[in-house]
Amino acid sequence: MMDYLYAAQFMVQAGTAAYQYQQAENAAEAQRQDAYRQAATNNQLAFNAHLSLRQEEVLELNKYGLDTFELKKAIRRERAKSAATQTSFRGNSRDKGGSYGAVLANIERHGYNALARKDLNFQAKINDFQVKHKNVTLGAISQNNAAFSGLSTGGNLFGTTLSIAGSGLQLGMDRQKGLDPVKGSGTTKPTGGTS
Repeated sequence: MMDYLYAAQFMVQAGTAAYQYQQAENAAEAQRQDAYRQAATNNQLAFNAHLSLRQEEVLELNKYGLDTFELKKAIRRERAKSAATQTSFRGNSRDKGGSYGAVLANIERHGYNALARKDLNFQAKINDFQVKHKNVTLGAISQNNAAFSGLSTGGNLFGTTLSIAGSGLQLGMDRQKGLDPVKGSGTTKPTGGTS
């Protein structure tokens, strides 16, 4: 009868260890699935942020093109106006005096300085967009690292096997000592005499 109790106790301990192992595996798999879903969400958000930034870049590029066109048109308009003014005073727009040349140089200087400022501002905006893209990417990587950093490795099959083997060895030793498998102490051998 005692052998059955030892066997039953061993089976319960082995079943408990196997159940705990399976529970740890299930919890680890659930954590992994949650991390994968979070990473997919983070990546989709980063993708959307990149699209939004690209749309802003296109708008800035169009604005830059229009502004540059308008500045060049303004330079041509001012040169034509100056030539018309010069023609009205002297009668020939080709006769360039010191003041006419200075006026043209001034128009071009101001116009081209405005174009140079426009170019510098546009380049600064392009650099800003590149930094924003990099920040979006780094943010997604950081969030994905955070999602995967606390993952459990699951149950340890080797540890579970050792636990079951240890339980079996302990119960075998208890049986040889004659310990009661239910109480854990005392002897189960008859003391002699009749009852």
